[in-house]
Amino acid sequence: MKLKLFLTFDHELPLGKLKTSYEDSLFKPSQKVMDVANEAGVKVTFFTDILCGIRFKEWDYTNFYLPYRDQLINALRDHHDVQLHTHPHWLTTKYENGTYIPSTDFALSDFKNDLDVGGISGIIKLGIDGLQEIITPIFQDYECIAYRAGGFNISPLTKEIFEALYTHGIRYDSSIARGHYFKSSISKIDFRKLPKAGNWYINPENYHTASLLPNIFEIPIATIPKTPFEIPTKFKLKKYSNRAQTNNGEVIHSKDQTNLFTKLLMLSSSRILTFDNYTYSLEYLLRIVDYNVKKYKSCDTLMFSIISHPKTMCDYSFILMKRFIQEVQNKYPSAEFTTFSQLHKSIKQ
Repeated sequence: MKLKLFLTFDHELPLGKLKTSYEDSLFKPSQKVMDVANEAGVKVTFFTDILCGIRFKEWDYTNFYLPYRDQLINALRDHHDVQLHTHPHWLTTKYENGTYIPSTDFALSDFKNDLDVGGISGIIKLGIDGLQEIITPIFQDYECIAYRAGGFNISPLTKEIFEALYTHGIRYDSSIARGHYFKSSISKIDFRKLPKAGNWYINPENYHTASLLPNIFEIPIATIPKTPFEIPTKFKLKKYSNRAQTNNGEVIHSKDQTNLFTKLLMLSSSRILTFDNYTYSLEYLLRIVDYNVKKYKSCDTLMFSIISHPKTMCDYSFILMKRFIQEVQNKYPSAEFTTFSQLHKSIKQ
């Protein structure tokens, strides 16, 4: 089996409220991600929240948009990858007295009938055009070919979303985390039933089934089922509180009450392969890799993503990232850390 791993980072500000600064919450940790990757000799993919960048071009051109633009260019100069990530709530978010007040129009489906932005297809095009405006004057051969949905929200309206993505040139998705379940007043994610393959082509009609024809290729975020024998998270958070990161901002999801059944589903949601969670050990991350390699051992090539967010990464996260890369390379000598652009170029050749 060939193993291809994608070190992916959602390049975004805290969605609810900023408590520190642009520099501390986004630009410094993102640069640290690149520093660690460069030292390890691997490349990463930034799924950048371009709609945020587009709004801040209007709101705070000097302090946010210019360093945002420069960071994307510098990432590409270092041969890292930059791809599309959309949090459409920015389009209806307000900016007052130097701060943003987020709307709750969280999912792409919330904009289906918004003629001002051209609906779902219009938002996808706006995001791709925004990336190309920044990148193509310097990198003429840049292609925006991969996508991660904000908040994993590829539903409802799956058909409309994936048809719009394909129409505008997206050929890879990495929004799905097998077994993940989440629900709030503005979002619902249910990835409990998916195709059994390690990788598959998305069926635009329903992401729970694979397409019979080549379409958008899914490179899922690696997960492992949660077991009933794990120490409850609240105890681990307390035990490892010395590792905790600075609170750069608030989440956008409200703390609304959910029924007991929903709470149980969320508690049983799969664990995601990430450097964000400071309660994770290196051994646990490697266990997630091993689980996926064993589960999909019949695959000729298995591809999956590791997802992290610079805004929530702490010193421990970067140590974990460095050691994880080293140990995966030691345990799986043929494993390749790659990017979506590198994969796409290799397929076209």
